[in-house]
Amino acid sequence: MVCRLCGAANPPQQTSCVACGMPLEHSPERRGGRRHAESRATWRAWVILCVGLGAALGLLSAREVDGTAAVVVRVLLGGVIGAILGLVPGPVFGMLRRVTALSCRIICDGVVERKLARIRRSCETKDGKPDREMRLRLAAALWLEGARERAGGVLEELVREYPDWPPARHNFAVTQAWSGRLARAAAELERLARELPGSAVLSWNLGLVRWHQGEIEGAAAAFREVAEHSPADLGARNGLALALARLGNPEEGIEELQRALMVARRHPDVFCNLGVLHQRQGEAEVAEQYFTGALRRQPGHPAARYDRGICWMLRGWFRAALEDLDGAARADPECAWPRVQEAVCWYYLGNKARALEYARRAVRQDESDFYVLYNAGTLMVREGAVEGAMTCLEKAYEMRPEDPEVLINLGVACHLVGRPRQALDHFRAAVRLNPRHALARYNCAVAYDMVEMLGEAEEQLEELLKTYPDFPEAFNAIGVVRVLQQRLVEAAAQLRRAADSMPRSAVVRSNLGLTYYLQGDLAAAAEQARWATSLDPDLAAAHDVAGHVALQMGELETAIRHFQELTRLEPTNPDAHANLGLAYYRDDRLNEAVESFKRVLIFSPHSPEGHNDLGLAYAKNKMLDEALKHLDRVKDWRPNNPIVRSNIGVVYYFKADAEHAVEEWREVTRLSPAYARKRQATRFSAYDDQEMSARQIEVRKRVTHFPLKVAGFRHNLRFAWDENAYRMELPSADLQAVERWQARSRSAQLALSRR
Repeated sequence: MVCRLCGAANPPQQTSCVACGMPLEHSPERRGGRRHAESRATWRAWVILCVGLGAALGLLSAREVDGTAAVVVRVLLGGVIGAILGLVPGPVFGMLRRVTALSCRIICDGVVERKLARIRRSCETKDGKPDREMRLRLAAALWLEGARERAGGVLEELVREYPDWPPARHNFAVTQAWSGRLARAAAELERLARELPGSAVLSWNLGLVRWHQGEIEGAAAAFREVAEHSPADLGARNGLALALARLGNPEEGIEELQRALMVARRHPDVFCNLGVLHQRQGEAEVAEQYFTGALRRQPGHPAARYDRGICWMLRGWFRAALEDLDGAARADPECAWPRVQEAVCWYYLGNKARALEYARRAVRQDESDFYVLYNAGTLMVREGAVEGAMTCLEKAYEMRPEDPEVLINLGVACHLVGRPRQALDHFRAAVRLNPRHALARYNCAVAYDMVEMLGEAEEQLEELLKTYPDFPEAFNAIGVVRVLQQRLVEAAAQLRRAADSMPRSAVVRSNLGLTYYLQGDLAAAAEQARWATSLDPDLAAAHDVAGHVALQMGELETAIRHFQELTRLEPTNPDAHANLGLAYYRDDRLNEAVESFKRVLIFSPHSPEGHNDLGLAYAKNKMLDEALKHLDRVKDWRPNNPIVRSNIGVVYYFKADAEHAVEEWREVTRLSPAYARKRQATRFSAYDDQEMSARQIEVRKRVTHFPLKVAGFRHNLRFAWDENAYRMELPSADLQAVERWQARSRSAQLALSRR
């Protein structure tokens, strides 16, 4: 995946560029497409072959039959019988496979239970306390049985009684590591490693403890030591490969796993981990082959199914991804990762309800996993379920307060619930954590603009454009800031750059049209506004600009059309109804003008301009009593306005009330002799509607930002490696046999999860 800003190459699972931090959008090759497995294609071919053979046999049996109808019937009957016979083996073989796997699991579990019960009975003595060998054996049996707390208690007592006995100290350190007491376990294991060099089990446990402590180099050294002593130990080679990958040497990790394949050619874990490392290097097709190979060797392998589902999703095959992710969820019901990734698939397929359902199910299943909370919160932000998003992202932030993308999405959620200051704080914190993160700076600048801190917004955008000079959304944002600062020439230059980068963006075209309108270039403003409304018919700002331009240019039909659309989009905006009424008034459509001006007073009942406009529309429409009622209200608010007084006089004149008309005109002469002389020739025949003007565009309201950007989903792959698989030092052969039977039971359980 190549970043469109800096051109850096990124692994397919990256959500943001490793070099610049810009979010990476994975363009699907076939949104909603489905890729069928080879086995299904082979099965369909087999069924078609059976149908053909059945039809051929039916045709052969009809050679001695007279009549075309009888021949056709026999051919169809033969095809149907062939299809039935071809379909029968599938369900039968599937049932036999499941019965076999279930029988194996029951047998293995029974053998394990009987062996452990026999070991526990043999450890119980009637005369006094069991010796230390028996108690060590009992602790190991309890560990294998799953009663690990009890095993730890027995071992703690042994260590107190025999502080210098290495097997008890070793196994007790294992229980401490399993309980999360890593420092104590590491100290004990390191002392034992100096006392008993060459123990593969000891080195393995020490490597796991160092892995959990974040000492990856120490873990790699321990795993390498195990692999050298036991070349067939796949767990050690897996751990070594993963440690090398985390240390930035994925090629060495791949080589290590390739050597593991020479020891175990059909082991699915090795195939799965090879696929993960190739996927992280961007080799999706190679990774897919390894995941499929792992599933051929173990059809219910949960990590391979999950990883192949992620591979399909990153390539845009969401239906196939859903099939694999659902299989992974059934194979490993305790892991919530498949469910939250299924939610992402449904999001890309456009099914909002299912996406939210799966995201909430994943959160209920595991509220302590960072990736589940982050992905669920991100999806809920994008789908507008803000309350759930806030809950998930706040928990994710508590787990990783140093993650800038969590802060970014948390800031977007705060903005959506109407907390602009809190959103700004989150964006500023994200910028402090990663000053080169383009998304954090962009959102921070937009948030500054929303709280009218234009200087700070300008500073953020200038820093952003220094680092990423080809960021088109930033051109639009800085153009908006320049418009609000009334630096219109610079604003137009930035917005033209944005339009060159995004020629089909209605937002940019609308902002550019508004800038031209404020500069007085009506022709250019009209062109940009028409373009914006054609690209996005529901963009209110573009219709407002287009309507004002058309009104000034005298194109009343065009102005009426745009203001009608504006009132549809913003039905409670009094200015939109006022401008529509003015366009009707100038077009002599007085009934429509009256209705529009009435709506102005519904949403703004104390507007002098609204009453003046409605009064003049009534007057021009010969509805003099209604006109006088509204003009009198304007006179109450503006008693010294000669224009209002003159219009009231004209109304009285047309009502044949000369006394009140003369009284109003005398007041006009007293208030403004110059205006009285100007109106002397026409005041008995016309109204003065010069104050009946268009409502000005609210620049703060009509400049438009792109929405705040949400950081992308995270598609983390799963390694087929249990990082909590601590190994107890088993003191007897029967315990080692129990461990082998448990491994067979787990394999049978995984086989049951195959569809």
